[in-house]
Amino acid sequence: MFLQNPNRELPDHFLAFANPTRLRILERLGKVGEVSVNDLAEHLRMSQPRISWHLRMLRVGGVVRTRRDGRQVYCSLDVENIARERAHLDQLLGIEDQIKVREEVGS
Repeated sequence: MFLQNPNRELPDHFLAFANPTRLRILERLGKVGEVSVNDLAEHLRMSQPRISWHLRMLRVGGVVRTRRDGRQVYCSLDVENIARERAHLDQLLGIEDQIKVREEVGS
């Protein structure tokens, strides 16, 4: 019998980090905040379609959000969702409980 995986969104989230190009995109977004896809492509010296493909993977993983303003698409980090997924991972690994025990013991 196979159990349904309640953590299926977690692999998508962390898979988004599993590519050097996507890490470069995240690094840039962390430095500048919101940026247009075209400006991001220019900064990273990559084609716009290639950047858009990576941004789609980051959106599916819940790491990046995009918004459209006319013909321009802007992207930024989805900080709230990143924090939520991090907390979910901490809970899954029991890290939350270990931190509480350390605080109680004084280690």
